Order: sequence, then C-alpha cells, then structure tokens
Amino acid sequence: MTGRFRGADSIGKLLKIARAEAETVRLDLADVDRARASTEAEIENITAAVAREEAGATDAAAFAAFAEAMRERRFNLNKTLNALDGAGEAAREKLTAALAEIAKLERLADINARDALAARRRREARLEADGAAPHAAAKRALADRAGAQKTIAR
Repeated sequence: MTGRFRGADSIGKLLKIARAEAETVRLDLADVDRARASTEAEIENITAAVAREEAGATDAAAFAAFAEAMRERRFNLNKTLNALDGAGEAAREKLTAALAEIAKLERLADINARDALAARRRREARLEADGAAPHAAAKRALADRAGAQKTIAR
C-alpha cells in the first residue's frame, strides 16, 4: 500500500492497543466489583456477629467493648466501600472512553478499507481501459474476496 492508505497498518496497531486497554479496564472493574462484594459481605458478617453476641452477652462491659470495636470496623469498611465506589466509577468512565476510542478506530479502518478498494478499482478500470490488464476483473474479484475475509476475521 502506498500513499494515504499506508496508515491502515498503524490503525490496526492502534486498534489492538485500544482493545487491550479496554480489556485491562474491564478486568480492573471486575476486581473492584469483587472487592465491593467482599466488603459488603464482611459488613453483613459483622452485623450478624454483633447480634449473636448481644443475644448471648452476660458481661455488659465486655459486650460494649466488642460492639464499639465492631462499630469502628464497620465504619472503616464503609469508608472502603466509598473508595471502591469511586474507583468503580472511574473505571467505568475509563472503559466508556476506551470503547469510544475503539469505535472511532474501527470506523477509520472501515473508511480506509473502502477508500483503498475504491482506489484499486479506479486504477484497474484505467488499466482495463488502456487494455493493459485483460484479467483485471478476475484479479479484482480475488482481491475483494480477500478483503472481505480480512474484515470478517476482525
């Protein structure tokens, strides 16, 4: 390829990079979701533990100390949840931006492919008109088929 269609390889590389980045962000988002679920489960466990201890408490002072420690632990876990919510939102925004970038690059790749095909057809039409390429139509059909296979492979 020459001229303005040379960038198709670069666009393909950028597309691979953008897809890899999107996948990394998806994995990060999944990690945040898992951490959030784990933290929520731990908060529920603390609530249940406090209820069990309260039901079986014989020493009011010991229970008060336990309950205070669990309140502090729950408070810290809620702070963690807030931080995870912020991280999750940032990851979702980053994923949205990465997917938008992928869409732009795919559109650009499609435009370049159409432009390259149109240029090749114009060139072959000129050659046919000059009589220099008697089998140009067969070559074009093969090239079109190969281009379609590349598009499908994406």
